Amino acid sequence: MIVHIIKYYLKSVISLLINNLGGIFFIKCLFRNKSVLLILNYHNFSLYNNYKIKRGNILETGYANNFEKQIRVYKKHFNFCYPEDFFAGKCDKGINLLITFDDGYRDNYDIALPILKKHDAAAVFFITTNAVLKNDYLLHDKIRYLIQKGLITEKYNKIPTEMYKGSQNYKIEDVAKVEKTFNEKPPNKRLMMTPEEVKELSDNGFVIGNHTHSHLALSFFSKEEQKVDILNADKNLSYITRKSIKHIAYPNGLNNENTRRALVHCNYAYGYTINGGPNDENTDKFLLRRIGLNASDSIGNILLKMFLYSTIKKGKI
Repeated sequence: MIVHIIKYYLKSVISLLINNLGGIFFIKCLFRNKSVLLILNYHNFSLYNNYKIKRGNILETGYANNFEKQIRVYKKHFNFCYPEDFFAGKCDKGINLLITFDDGYRDNYDIALPILKKHDAAAVFFITTNAVLKNDYLLHDKIRYLIQKGLITEKYNKIPTEMYKGSQNYKIEDVAKVEKTFNEKPPNKRLMMTPEEVKELSDNGFVIGNHTHSHLALSFFSKEEQKVDILNADKNLSYITRKSIKHIAYPNGLNNENTRRALVHCNYAYGYTINGGPNDENTDKFLLRRIGLNASDSIGNILLKMFLYSTIKKGKI
């Protein structure tokens, strides 16, 4: 715990220094003679995801003002751009940005939509259709909620982590207990968007993308199983939006060659990972990189992540 606290405050100090020492100018200089697409990956506005020492309530939202501050900075210093335009060479030299939101949380509609629309931002919303259609919670949110309510212990937090490793270091009966306990004492607050809200995002000009139907890690399924899960979400989203779906974000970024074959079969154009770093004209369109951010991040922290994932962690383009 002490190490975690030290790392948190050290990162905060470095982020503050970067912001005060012209961090935006420095980031722009990294790509002054190049055209790159930085894809920023958000999820929701839950106080649980505040990157602070103490977690907030999973059912409470916030950070709308800070998120709008982020968008204003993006708009002032960078260019918003969709992959279709970027790979067609229609975007500006320097840093182009795309905002993405994963999962389909209700606060994407309540908070993000009006802010993104106001500032004419480019954004893709990746929807997990089973959760949206059934007004259900994703497994990790069920676990967080039940732990918060004292109905299960912290040990259950390892279940999603182990699932996404492809590990069997969790018990099926523990997953069953989570589902049973959640169904017996469900929260009285909707966490995900409705199909009507998803359609409104689309009608406002934003792109709706596939985040699979089940939200399970694709790379641990056969090609046929992957195709079924992808197509299930695709058909539902196409029906909701009355548009073709061409973008997919892999749950937890996991994919393999079978995923690519399934996407080609389903006529998809772009696949998004959670590997950090910039994209250029030579980037594999089924392996687009994204930088994970949160609505609570300071501008300095965002610039620090942009720098780390553009140089130290990925290497300069």
